[in-house]
Amino acid sequence: MRPFQISLVLAFLAAPAFAADGVPEYADLLANCATANNAACPGQQTALAPQWPKALAGDIPSLRNFAFCIGDGCYGAFKVDPVRACALRIVVAAIGERPVPADDRDNFEKACNMLGEGDQQSAKVQARDLVRAIRRGLR
Repeated sequence: MRPFQISLVLAFLAAPAFAADGVPEYADLLANCATANNAACPGQQTALAPQWPKALAGDIPSLRNFAFCIGDGCYGAFKVDPVRACALRIVVAAIGERPVPADDRDNFEKACNMLGEGDQQSAKVQARDLVRAIRRGLR
């Protein structure tokens, strides 16, 4: 089994159970634009706000956008959180199309392979909780 597939299996089997209410609110993802020193920051936050509910409903393009922005910061608009970015990449792979597209596999590997074992485990827990929330329609 490839490392990618093993990681997906572990994301749902090896992590301890946490409540789905651990899914962050949109405001929890945002950086402070006053300190970002980038004029595009407020616009990015405003533009992506309507996509967060879509992401929580399982919309793959929205999940991809947030995985990118949380990994990159998107002009200082979002708090950079490599663990959360990895978790979102796991979610995209877990609930997206089959077979998993090469771009999603590559993005998963780029986001998750740089993390240490403990952070990978945290990402798996977050991913599992978000998948559960999406499947239950809690948000």
